[in-house]
Amino acid sequence: MEQSQHTLSLIASDPERSQKIRVVVSDMDGSFLNGAGKVSKANREAVKRLQEAGLRFIVCTGRTFGEASLPLKEAGIACDMIAMNGAAIYGKDGKLKREHFLSMDKVRAVFQAVRDWQKELILQLVTDQGEYIVAEEEVFRHFFLTRLFPGKDRTREEEDLILKPYRRIVPEAFFRMELKCYKAVTLSEDVDLIRQIEGRLKQIPEVCVAASFSTNWEITNKYASKGEGLTDYIRSLGCSLNQVMAFGDGDNDRTMLSLPLGWSVAMGNASEGLKKAADMITLSNEEDGFAEAADALLEANRRRREQ
Repeated sequence: MEQSQHTLSLIASDPERSQKIRVVVSDMDGSFLNGAGKVSKANREAVKRLQEAGLRFIVCTGRTFGEASLPLKEAGIACDMIAMNGAAIYGKDGKLKREHFLSMDKVRAVFQAVRDWQKELILQLVTDQGEYIVAEEEVFRHFFLTRLFPGKDRTREEEDLILKPYRRIVPEAFFRMELKCYKAVTLSEDVDLIRQIEGRLKQIPEVCVAASFSTNWEITNKYASKGEGLTDYIRSLGCSLNQVMAFGDGDNDRTMLSLPLGWSVAMGNASEGLKKAADMITLSNEEDGFAEAADALLEANRRRREQ
């Protein structure tokens, strides 16, 4: 509650700054979505109030367009999207507006960087023709079925159906295909292993390496960070960054919240480093921290108009 009051008072204390906001952008996992990966009723209604007030709402996520669209569609939210950490920008109609993908040389460099851990590590390759997995089959199945799609008492056939969109492939076959690779993701349940490969990945020149969870690294084109993606998007609207309010919780949100924004907001569940980089801290994603700060913004603007 102390963080909540701080958020409310900080926004209210600078109504001129708040009145400039035209765009509200949020990360999804750990920020706009709750722990079940859903949009809460409070957050859904907050978006509606923002849009009714003439503000534009968008999401900026490490998810692919398809993965991000599911919870938004379920909540009845139509909005523009910066996907795959800035690798692609979509309109609310789903049409691709801009893209930055990894060259095949950079993908090869990722494989080379993690070659010593190839039997323990999962490499997920997100392309314009779907997602491909390079990994030992049982390592892949266990991680995806326990971490990404947890469930009980499923048959092998049911599990196969869940995993069907992720095509298993060997590197040689992947490089023979003519694909655009938007993002390479290293995945492991072994958090120490993820930390161990960080240095190798960050030695690859001209790529962006960031994490959305403690179990992954996401490697994208150097122009495909959330900060770059948001800057591109805002310029395309003819707006400036000081007209933006942004929400985030993870390492891959740092480039976005470090921009000279109107307001940068760290979730109550964010890392300590991100909290220090943000202007303010709201409640956690489980406590509808997005709605709490968005409503504080709207209230500050209402009071400003009445003065």
